[in-house]
Amino acid sequence: MRIALIADTHLSVRSPECVANWHAARRAIARIDATFSIHLGDITLDGQSDEEELAFASRLMRHWPTPLRCVPGNHDLGDGSGETPLSAERMKGYGEMFGPGRWAVQAGSWLLLGIDAQLLGSGTTEEATQWAWIEQQVLPAGAHTHTALFLHRPLLCRSAGDAVRRGRHVNADATRRLLAGPLHSTLRLVVSGHMHQFRDRVIEGVRHIWMPSTGFVLPDEHQARQGEKVVGMGLLELKGSQACFDFWCPDGMVRYEIDDLQFFQTQAASQKPQLANAR
Repeated sequence: MRIALIADTHLSVRSPECVANWHAARRAIARIDATFSIHLGDITLDGQSDEEELAFASRLMRHWPTPLRCVPGNHDLGDGSGETPLSAERMKGYGEMFGPGRWAVQAGSWLLLGIDAQLLGSGTTEEATQWAWIEQQVLPAGAHTHTALFLHRPLLCRSAGDAVRRGRHVNADATRRLLAGPLHSTLRLVVSGHMHQFRDRVIEGVRHIWMPSTGFVLPDEHQARQGEKVVGMGLLELKGSQACFDFWCPDGMVRYEIDDLQFFQTQAASQKPQLANAR
């Protein structure tokens, strides 16, 4: 099974540069033999506050060349913190346009789980329901031997020199529960977006891949560097017990910095853009 990976497309009428890079990704996927694709969230630029952006992105997705599964990002639903809880209406609207916020796919000996990272640490009934759902996926003994987890925010797995900023990662308690809970014996791979950086590392036997944005990078003055600040997409190939990963920047995809984008340039010089502050 070959799975195309994209993240943080930030689609909007206000971001034609991101839309152009989306089409470069679409053309690249059409040239390869992928079974389906996974979008790791932040589909939209600001769909959490502008429902039309969700509809705009949904219309673009109709022309994607493979079946497409998505997990929601903070720019699609909100950040899910106690200060700004997720709107039930927004979650319903997201589901109608992009499918459920959590899903499971059996692929040979692999179980692929997509979950809503915005719920983790929210303390809501929706979060409790998601935890119960995760446990249900691993109950059938012997149904699979390897699990790959897909979500928007990376897990909080620190290395020396890593800076921790609220909102960038899944919180520590939820990270521990994902790594040491019912997934512990089979979890082999965690793939996330959100950071607009690429990083690939193995921590205690679990491979963690940060997929960068297809749209743009944030310069160092807006965001600390923890990986490679590139744009691009990934291809994950599952063969038996092996998970092979390739990263590339396809033809026609431009490495924009956020300062280059039209929507950013229209912000008042004294106003800190919401998107940069979210990192």
